[in-house]
Amino acid sequence: MRWTVVLGAAFDHAAFERAFEGFRRMYNVRPGRVLCAPDVLGRFAALYGRPDDAHRRDVRFAGIAVVAAILAPGTIVVEGEVDDVKMGDW
Repeated sequence: MRWTVVLGAAFDHAAFERAFEGFRRMYNVRPGRVLCAPDVLGRFAALYGRPDDAHRRDVRFAGIAVVAAILAPGTIVVEGEVDDVKMGDW
């Protein structure tokens, strides 16, 4: 499943965390990865690490991979596997 959120260019910690948690609330499962538009990945790195982290392969949030993707500016997509029988019953 995919959870798409437009954060904009000047998002803060709370906005990113709400977007990330939105997937968990909707599907009741842990996300598998977070895809970010390049501008979002740069902003994420500045907020949660060092600005040069955006150029590393192993950027994580809550243990989940955060990776660059071809997306509209300001956008993230949270992805994960949802078992349609259990629907996240954990």
